[in-house]
Amino acid sequence: MKRFFALPLLLICLAAPARAEMPVPESCKPRIAGVALAVAENADKAQLACDVDRAAIFEGRADAIFGAITNSLVRVVDLTVSPSGAVYVYSVSDVQGAMILDARSVPADMDDPESVPICHLRTLMPDDAASDVSIGLLKAASPDLPGYAERMEVVINPDGSRRSVLLLDSHDVISHVQTANGERNFSRNIRQTDDVAKLNELIIGVANVSDGWDCNAP
Repeated sequence: MKRFFALPLLLICLAAPARAEMPVPESCKPRIAGVALAVAENADKAQLACDVDRAAIFEGRADAIFGAITNSLVRVVDLTVSPSGAVYVYSVSDVQGAMILDARSVPADMDDPESVPICHLRTLMPDDAASDVSIGLLKAASPDLPGYAERMEVVINPDGSRRSVLLLDSHDVISHVQTANGERNFSRNIRQTDDVAKLNELIIGVANVSDGWDCNAP
């Protein structure tokens, strides 16, 4: 899967690197090496709860700055801090039968929020992307898709065999997906490639190539 970055290309060129103090919810404490502690049989559930609570902090910031979004089909939060010091929050909503993508950047560190460009994108999803999102919603209902995916990447060897490699980076993407069975929460590493990861990549990818970003808004 091609790696992508959750910010407009203009900001990559202009923004200076920023160090942000990321908030840590109570559900993430105590943590060792970035992993929430729990007994073995509940470890995935505990880590998912931690990641969902981390994402909720930035979703709340986005709603406070830009207003809440209604009729959301998918919400995606890329928890990696961009070079500008922002975290990106994405939502795809049903608006009178059309799929609308709403993407926002919010400060990762509220100690110095004025130094972070605040950007907003609201655009119609292209027809092919909207169709793929609809398919992704159906796939996300499958019980075979875990909420928290173990941080492993399947690598194809030159001889065609496969091996699993532990993902050590902490580039996490959290999604809330409305399925036929209700909302499901997911946590994925940016390099994972299952159906949830593909849905995340699709939404972030559409935002990345859009020329409709409005920065320093509202």
